Amino acid sequence: MSDENFNEDFDENNLRDFVLPQSFLDQLFEFSGSTDGNKGFLLAFVNQNGSPMVYTKADNQIVEMGLRKAIERYIIESEEAEIYKGDDPIQ
Repeated sequence: MSDENFNEDFDENNLRDFVLPQSFLDQLFEFSGSTDGNKGFLLAFVNQNGSPMVYTKADNQIVEMGLRKAIERYIIESEEAEIYKGDDPIQ
């Protein structure tokens, strides 16, 4: 198939839904942590349809709870930063 024919057949509005390859998620998991028992990740992104997606994998519940707590703190700090916009809160 030539590039010219490919471009004629290409329809950007009719794409299959993108799915993160399992091999990518497995590799991300392997890169996390330093030893067996403390590996894990929580990945949030927006898919091609604009919907939020969250993938998570953890060696155990303790790691998963730590990831959740880290995300919770991130969200709270982000919301506080939006409220105060760098100014000291009114006392």
